[in-house]
Amino acid sequence: MNAKPIVLKMLLQQRHLQTHSTFCREYDRVAAGIDPTLRGGWPSKAQFYRWLAGDLVGLPYADHCRILEGMFPGWKVDQLFQAHDDGIEFVPEPSTPKAAAPTIRPLPPTESTNPDQLNEEAGISNLWPRTNPTVLDDLVGRVNSAREEITVFGLSRNFYAKDDMLPLFEAKASELPVTFYVMDPYCDSRRDRYRVEPVEAAMEDPARYTREILRPLLDASRRIVPTTPSAGMRIFTFNFPCSFAIEKIDRSCRVMLYGHGKRGTEGPMLVFDEGTPYWTYFTDQIRWLERLATDPREPWVSKGLIVRAMDEADLLSNRGS
Repeated sequence: MNAKPIVLKMLLQQRHLQTHSTFCREYDRVAAGIDPTLRGGWPSKAQFYRWLAGDLVGLPYADHCRILEGMFPGWKVDQLFQAHDDGIEFVPEPSTPKAAAPTIRPLPPTESTNPDQLNEEAGISNLWPRTNPTVLDDLVGRVNSAREEITVFGLSRNFYAKDDMLPLFEAKASELPVTFYVMDPYCDSRRDRYRVEPVEAAMEDPARYTREILRPLLDASRRIVPTTPSAGMRIFTFNFPCSFAIEKIDRSCRVMLYGHGKRGTEGPMLVFDEGTPYWTYFTDQIRWLERLATDPREPWVSKGLIVRAMDEADLLSNRGS
């Protein structure tokens, strides 16, 4: 936590917007002039106070950045999250803008390279060393704000079946397409993955995973009444290894890395925004899964790669025997 308050906190206090409720009202007011679809997408109460405490690693996701810069003209988001000191000018005058920084070409990583510059070049809008409450708040905020699609790929994705998360995904699936790609609980690749996870890994037992995660997801998919032709919840299983998890929510991709001797939640989490080769790489992975599910072709067919819609037969307790 920063010893000094951050600039954002001082500016909000100056405008008497430092409480979550007043901030949300101002957020919606600004959003109405920037992009009305962003109204209601403000951060959760816990996330907002972590912002003010200076506990955020990196920057908020792209839509929050747009609103904050609209809320405080003349300020860039990275400036808002800097520690405040007496040398910071509170309200930049439009007539005397700060000189634009010179264009810097991408540099090879060296000890003197600015990490913020590298993040900008890569299109990384956020980065965390492992899953923590801020990561989960970020996910909830993105899901709440989703307007186009939610697509999830990974080993188990058991977080989504929790009592406080599943209703959120159900509600969204009535408005837009929500798709899950999870590893077949009885495939060889899943057994191999858990060989390199520590003993405390939560969902190694396929029967438990099927009962506690896949069953609630499948039941939820059957309860949904779509309000648009593309809406609904689809669940697919795949039978091959994965080195990372992907959460594609509208125009951002959250990517979590899977390591060896570590649980999945101990892997670094990166968020890539649209418009960079990194975004393209991970969204292409989603497109590849879609093709395997709908129109599988060589060489993947001969290699035994399967992506298919999950059904009731996948949940039978005797399937692995």
